[in-house]
Amino acid sequence: MNGKEISIKKAMEQIEVPEDRLDLIIENAFLETAPPKAKKRRKWLVPAVAASVLFVGISTAILTASPAFANYMAELPVIGNVFSIFAEEEDEEGLLQYERFSEKVELSQTSNGVTISIDQAVYDGTNVTFTYTVTADRELDDSARLTGFPRLLEAEGVNASMDWELAEGGLVGMNTIPHLNEEAAQVNVLWEPASLYTDDGEIEGDWKFEFAVDQLKKDPIALDEKVTESGVTVHFTEVTFTDIAVNIAYQQLVDPVLLEEWEAVEAELIAQDNLGNVYKVPYNGGTAYEGAITREDLFWTATMRGLDPLATTLTFYPFAHVSRVLDGKNPEWNRIEFDALEINMLEGTYRIIQDPVFPVFEEEEEEEGK
Repeated sequence: MNGKEISIKKAMEQIEVPEDRLDLIIENAFLETAPPKAKKRRKWLVPAVAASVLFVGISTAILTASPAFANYMAELPVIGNVFSIFAEEEDEEGLLQYERFSEKVELSQTSNGVTISIDQAVYDGTNVTFTYTVTADRELDDSARLTGFPRLLEAEGVNASMDWELAEGGLVGMNTIPHLNEEAAQVNVLWEPASLYTDDGEIEGDWKFEFAVDQLKKDPIALDEKVTESGVTVHFTEVTFTDIAVNIAYQQLVDPVLLEEWEAVEAELIAQDNLGNVYKVPYNGGTAYEGAITREDLFWTATMRGLDPLATTLTFYPFAHVSRVLDGKNPEWNRIEFDALEINMLEGTYRIIQDPVFPVFEEEEEEEGK
């Protein structure tokens, strides 16, 4: 277990959730040995109830817009825009569209020798994404991360995810908050980072950011299609095509009988267009909803970036992993594959494809070949 994984587990131990459930979440999300996630991720996604715990006790700071922000960014020895850094690091050219369509926020605050600056933000009607940089009066290593999760004033009980990277001169990060609301022309973000955590110590500070982001134009398609396999149902509810990404919303419905044998269920997606391009469709978070029958009945949103502009159809392939931990041993898991959903982007129509052949990422094939 490396330093970042240890620090995350320490933070998670402060969250009041059932112990057996917490252990499973940590195993599935952060450990290199946990199947099926073979590749480490910098992304940290915490349930809304956990995020709310981290917000407790944070003192209020005065919102400060820095007139010298542009000069600060010019002097910061980080090459390029934060979206560009993540696009290169994650090999996702689709992130460059975020840079193109985002709004400048230009807020900066310093406390206890740590300066946090929010650079750009974009809201596509499904997710609010904003970038930030962190510099300190001491050298930062790869254990550095901010604690305290952002939230929207218009939404309660949603998840937030944080993605960060150590770059020359400081820490760069990208935060995402799901908010599926076609009517919201603008949303308001509140972020009160609690501290800058490192393995050498935690620097608490007094930072508070509030800013508004306008919604981009989008083209939503209402869906009402369900695919079921082995006690799990994926209910597609909406797909949205914007200038920066494709967002899809779906429910995960679980037969209570399944949970007599398994503890956790995680429904995910992969996509392929008619040109043969295969895309990651990482989820932004899952939340419980009113009327849920089991603890694993969740509502998810997922975002796909970098869609080929020449593509005319896009097919989503849902799959799920059911997992459990028995007697404190390593997690056991099983993969379930479903029928696929094909979207005709020109006509705005969709259909179910039965017994599809699932596409595979080239990088996954390389991992398996090692």
